[in-house]
Amino acid sequence: MSAADSECCAEPVAGSVVDGRMLRHAWTALGPLARGDWPAAHSLVAEHRAHTLAQLNEVLAGLYLAVDADGRLRWLGKAHRDGGIGARLRDHLKHPERARVFAGVFVVAADPFSPPQAIKAAEGRAADLIGLRGRMGPRTWPVVTQAQWLALVTSRPVPRIIGPRSTGDGTGDRSAAPA
Repeated sequence: MSAADSECCAEPVAGSVVDGRMLRHAWTALGPLARGDWPAAHSLVAEHRAHTLAQLNEVLAGLYLAVDADGRLRWLGKAHRDGGIGARLRDHLKHPERARVFAGVFVVAADPFSPPQAIKAAEGRAADLIGLRGRMGPRTWPVVTQAQWLALVTSRPVPRIIGPRSTGDGTGDRSAAPA
């Protein structure tokens, strides 16, 4: 095994046990982009792995927290691409040490039409809220200020923007009326 191989597949450093606080921080990092139910644990143990990954193919965008058998955080990541979180986890599980230690995953689904940069900013925001920087080995997360994060997660892609109703169309639009 070369030095590059051992570097690529080093066992991910274990963080704290994933609890409600961490999940809340991951949820709030997505802001208005968060979709679906509160994150539940999905099994990545061998006998459930294929089913879980197939199920997570349906989550096209979001954040995920991979945990070991003791519930300790091993990876905080994002997905925003074809195959969604299922495909992203399959990439991780190609690495023998990750495949060995990843026993479960919590997923915070996002609006699949979210701008990719907003999902990236949410990943960095979650890492900061959870307090991961410098605590999980050489792992890095995107760096964004609170203002940058807010601007990105509250932006909407152009096709989703609906123009104002024209005046005099009989719909009763009173947006310009005094309060």
